[in-house]
Amino acid sequence: MTNKIQDAFDNIKADPRLTESTKRYLSEKRREKPRPQHHPVMRLAVSAACAVFFMIMGAFGYSWVLEPVSYVSIDVNPSIELALNRSNRVISAAAYNIEGEEILEGLSLRWKKYSEAIHTVIESEGMSVYLSGEGELVLTVAADENHREELEEGVSRCAGHIGHDCHNENADLGTVSQAHELGLSLGKYNACLKLLRYDSSITMEDCKNMSMAEILIRLRKLGADDVTDDAGTDDVIKENPIKTGTDGSDQNENCRNRGEDNTPLRQRKGHHGH
Repeated sequence: MTNKIQDAFDNIKADPRLTESTKRYLSEKRREKPRPQHHPVMRLAVSAACAVFFMIMGAFGYSWVLEPVSYVSIDVNPSIELALNRSNRVISAAAYNIEGEEILEGLSLRWKKYSEAIHTVIESEGMSVYLSGEGELVLTVAADENHREELEEGVSRCAGHIGHDCHNENADLGTVSQAHELGLSLGKYNACLKLLRYDSSITMEDCKNMSMAEILIRLRKLGADDVTDDAGTDDVIKENPIKTGTDGSDQNENCRNRGEDNTPLRQRKGHHGH
């Protein structure tokens, strides 16, 4: 029986091609280097580092795109204020009186270049009523030091091309929060500060109840119509505390080729049309 089994195995011969293929496979496996095994702690550390990286990049992106660094106020009697990002594009538009609220209604301003947004407001149907008479249009700029010069020059060019007795003013960026605390636009607040400097009988509360036109008329009568320097905010506030009642800036873009609670009545953050 044993001889029969042995004879049977002796008759089995491997296919030469199979033999050669097996040799190659075994040779390749011997040359392969074992892959390093990553420790679970290392994988966790790498994942955490990636998460932190993306969080930092996200915060940086927000700061660059959505953080306001400059403001342009448009005041006739309507008071409208544009907040600009580092690219001088509008990230929000706010109205500081009923008239401004009506003008902003339906306008698409978000992400527009500041000069285009200014012209969109000025040329709107609602604004035409306030510019048809003797209304004086004031554009006021407050910007950080990295954008101030270019933005002030750009808004000045816009004012020169707009007409409608338009002129531009420059204000300190620090006055923006002070204006908002009083429920005023940057432009009107800046005009109020000037009036307080020239008329000690006026209080900030009086100014709040005046229209922009009334403030400018009073300034002109006081001989202050040519005053364009920043008002001394701290001194004005100290000398004229707020009382109730009466006893108490592409920057090179040519503007001709555009082609709390004292918060605003309606804060138009993300106001971008319907």
